[in-house]
Amino acid sequence: MENFDVVQALARTALTGNPEAIAHQVERLAERLSEIGDEGDARKLRALVTRSKSRQAVEPLNLQPSSMLVGPTVGQRLSPKVALPADRESGAPLCEIVMPDSPGLLPVLPPQAQAAYDSLVGEWNHEQELSRLGLPVSRSLLIYGPPGTGKTTLALAIASRLQRPAVIARLDGLISSLLGNTARNLGALFDFCNRYDCVLILDEFDAVAKIRDDSNEVGEIKRVVNALLQNLDKRTRFGLTIAVTNHERLLDSAVWRRFEHQIELGLPSFDGRVEIAHLSLAALDDAEPLAKAIAVLTEGRSGADVKTLTVAFLKMSVLQQSANRSRLALLREAIHATGMRGVRGAEETDPELVLLLTDPPTSLSQGDLAILANRDRKTIGRWLTEARA
Repeated sequence: MENFDVVQALARTALTGNPEAIAHQVERLAERLSEIGDEGDARKLRALVTRSKSRQAVEPLNLQPSSMLVGPTVGQRLSPKVALPADRESGAPLCEIVMPDSPGLLPVLPPQAQAAYDSLVGEWNHEQELSRLGLPVSRSLLIYGPPGTGKTTLALAIASRLQRPAVIARLDGLISSLLGNTARNLGALFDFCNRYDCVLILDEFDAVAKIRDDSNEVGEIKRVVNALLQNLDKRTRFGLTIAVTNHERLLDSAVWRRFEHQIELGLPSFDGRVEIAHLSLAALDDAEPLAKAIAVLTEGRSGADVKTLTVAFLKMSVLQQSANRSRLALLREAIHATGMRGVRGAEETDPELVLLLTDPPTSLSQGDLAILANRDRKTIGRWLTEARA
């Protein structure tokens, strides 16, 4: 299909919901049509962009949630000015409040995690219908996986999607030097959240929910875990509770049973890394080959690492504009600038990088590689021939 690369970029950008980036890709397609003499269709596309920009300029921004997203309100309305529960010993607040905004941006999710997310949100969006049938919505979710995989981002996105305030509590901060106060802090936190219509996010969940038969732990910690379980059971009559942990193996088996939904966020696949990189690169011309190159270089890394390298590349492309550096050279400089250890491509020459990027599953053509290396296809072909000899 002619101009499929632009159509693919347009489709991918449309899924991000960024109006400016979408308009940019439509303009690119119009330019391609003009180049092949199809000026009539090009004018139609440009007219669509013009009308869209005019409409955005006069329409008010509407971030009011749809009534279909929110189930019947339970509890009081939570204000950001409400007095927070605090540790008696230090006076430090036990939580923070994040008010809902427009629906939060989801991290790139693997299929199973996406299905679990859709199921949970779908229940809450149809709480009234389920209630009429005597079916309660699920009120607990455990999100686990390595650092940098988007766990807390996902929890906040769920709260925003349901248009409820998020109460975030880092459980490592609830642990008092006087262990007796830890159970009291847990009780104060849950009592606070149970008065309001909110989503409770328990970050660093493993800090308290440790395995109770660990011989290295004192009896008081076991009593704290029991207090946590009791509060989780009581919470099921109120709002949604989301626990987040990097260390699911530390969790007590009784804790796992308290969570009706469980989402594992592992390290992203190649396609997932491409999607993560493309979210930041969507406004660039020929972003697809660059996103694939970043995905190759960040094999085995977290989504946060992919985003860090992508943003570093964008910064380098601004700082090095006058130097006319190739995208491969900018990527190499971005790796060094971030100080990321073990990332592929840091020391390879351009020919070595080009050979690396030809391995599956990149599917990069010699034309794509020529764009990345800022060379002609003949040079790319020679590099590949010499490297494979």
